Amino acid sequence: MNTETNRKKTRPGYLSKYIQLLLEFRSPFHRNLITFLFFVLIAAVFWMVRSLGEEYETDVTYPVRYVNFPDNKVLIGEVPDKLKLRIRAKGFSIIKSKLDLNLIPLKFNVNSFSLNSIGADTFYIITETVRDLLSEELEQVRILDISPDTLFFRFTGMVVKKVAIRPVLALHDKFFQKQYMQNGTIGVFPDSIIVSGPVTLVRDINFIPTEPLSFTNLDDTVELQCNLKKSAMIAFSQYKVRLVIPVDRFTEVEENLTVVPVHVPDSLTMIAIPGQVKITYKICLGNYKKVQDNPLVARIDYNKISDNQYSRLPVFLSDTPRYINNVRFNPKETEFLITRK
Repeated sequence: MNTETNRKKTRPGYLSKYIQLLLEFRSPFHRNLITFLFFVLIAAVFWMVRSLGEEYETDVTYPVRYVNFPDNKVLIGEVPDKLKLRIRAKGFSIIKSKLDLNLIPLKFNVNSFSLNSIGADTFYIITETVRDLLSEELEQVRILDISPDTLFFRFTGMVVKKVAIRPVLALHDKFFQKQYMQNGTIGVFPDSIIVSGPVTLVRDINFIPTEPLSFTNLDDTVELQCNLKKSAMIAFSQYKVRLVIPVDRFTEVEENLTVVPVHVPDSLTMIAIPGQVKITYKICLGNYKKVQDNPLVARIDYNKISDNQYSRLPVFLSDTPRYINNVRFNPKETEFLITRK
């Protein structure tokens, strides 16, 4: 109850202060003050507009874009992307340049200027000689001076080369779902592209990798568009390729193989001890029949014997098919017996 009474007493107090403040501004002194300030503001605006219409000299930093390089040449190294200009222009243009508001880069037509050479691949331009031509690129702005006073350009010959595409998989423990694996080579379409660029860079390119691809619990063949990994100063005929990653369920196979010696002279007989080894490998179910049609053969190589230093020889497959993985032998090596015929 007391709180409500206090609110009612307070409101008239605030209201009377507002009314008193309004009455004060209605007094002749305050009206004259407001009128005076208004005309001062108008005068300041007219003065600023008039001042900005006058011409001034000042320094500005201006963006520049280099175009039209010599035929079959590519620029290497760095050239400044901004030039410091001493200009003469009206205030409006100077403010625009200072604030960098929607500035259109100054177009520097390299091939239209006279290039001076230093050696076989380095050229320079004295900016003073092209000042008037650059001034034509700017509206209502006259260039008085340019810094730096000299621009250096280093060119090299451009070459074209066809290179293969190499898919890159960001493999990890859960890339494939359990009991699944990659089944054969990844299809790449197209399998190669044309690259062009400086000869010093292109000659060392043997392949173009894709951006690393990552999946989680992949359990089926996937087809997708993939970006190529870009390389500085190298142009590609295309920047995307289509990949087909074949995926299939796999099984682990164990079997016993007879060990067959190879490269044994005709006058000798070589016997592996033990004569059989156990082989374990992973194979996709779709390829299992291929192994049945072309059985695996374990071998040891007579030529690995050197001055009787080896009493055991490693076991290997004569031709490991691409469709089997994680090949393991038990034992990995065998002893051997050699007799004359």
